[in-house]
Amino acid sequence: MLGISSDFSSNDYGNTITRIKNTVIKHIEFRKVIDAISECHNSSKIGCPSNLLLTGSSGTGKSALLSFYKNKYFEKYNGDSVFPILYLKSPLQAKPRELAISLLEQMDVNYRNNLSLSSMTNKVVESIKQLAIELIILDDIEHLFDATSLKIHSDSVEWLRMLFDNLQISVILSGLEISNRLLLHNAAFASRILSRVTLSPLDEDEYALFLQAIDSYLPFSEKSWLTEQAIEKLYLTSGGLPGYTKEIIIKATRLAFDEDRLTEWNIIKTCNLLSRSSQISKNIDFVMFNDQKLHTLKKIK
Repeated sequence: MLGISSDFSSNDYGNTITRIKNTVIKHIEFRKVIDAISECHNSSKIGCPSNLLLTGSSGTGKSALLSFYKNKYFEKYNGDSVFPILYLKSPLQAKPRELAISLLEQMDVNYRNNLSLSSMTNKVVESIKQLAIELIILDDIEHLFDATSLKIHSDSVEWLRMLFDNLQISVILSGLEISNRLLLHNAAFASRILSRVTLSPLDEDEYALFLQAIDSYLPFSEKSWLTEQAIEKLYLTSGGLPGYTKEIIIKATRLAFDEDRLTEWNIIKTCNLLSRSSQISKNIDFVMFNDQKLHTLKKIK
C-alpha cells in the first residue's frame, strides 16, 4: 500500500492527477491521428460520413487523444444545443442491447427496460438525429470480443454496421490491436470503415518531452528527478507507453510529498510495486539499472 505524507493535500494531488492524465505530446503520429479524426468529423458535417478505426496497444494514449480532440472542439463550440460529439466507452461484453443502452444513457435519454432491441435501436437513431450529433466516438471496442474465448460477438458487429447505415454520420472506433480482426470477420462492416490508423509508443525524444511536460504539473517546489539517465530508465521500464508512465508518476507522486520533490527512490519503489510482464524491459528490477545495463538494453530494443 502506498503511503501518504502527513502534509498530503487532496486538492493538490487531485489537480495533479487530472493534469497528468490529460497530458499529451503532439508528436507526428499524434497529429496524424488528430487530422484523421478531424477529417471524419468534417465529412460528417457536410453529409458525407467517413468512419475510422484507431488501434494501438494498451497505454499508447488512444483514449487521451480522443478526449483531447473532444475537449478542444468543446472549447471552440459556440452552439446553444447539445454538444455534437458523443463519446462513450464500450460496455464489457458489448452485446447489441448493452451497446444501445450505453448510447441512450450517454445521451441522457430515458428508455423502458422492456423495450425490444429493435425498438431500442430505433430510439438510439431517433435520439442521435434529434440531438444533431455530428460524430460518435466508441472507445474500447475490444469489448466486442468475449473476454474469455476472444470469440467475436458477431451480432454486435452486425448491429454496429446497421447503425452506421441508419445514422449517416461519422463514427470513430478505437481499441486494442486485436480490434483489426473485426474487419476480417465481417466484410460488410469493414467496407464501412475505410480509414485506419495506429498509435505507437513514443520514441525516446518524444518521451523526454512527455516527461518534461508532466514534471511541470507536479505540485513540488523543486524540479523532479528527470535527468537524462532517469529518462532512459523510465523509457525502458515503460516501453515508451504514456499510459503506463502516467500510472508510475501518479503513484510515485503520492510518495513524494515529504521530500517536496519526486526522487529516484519514489520511482524505484513505485516500479517495484507495479507488475508489467508483457515486455522484456518490464521484467527488470528498476533499481538494478546502471550504465552498462542501459547500453545493453538499448541494443536489445
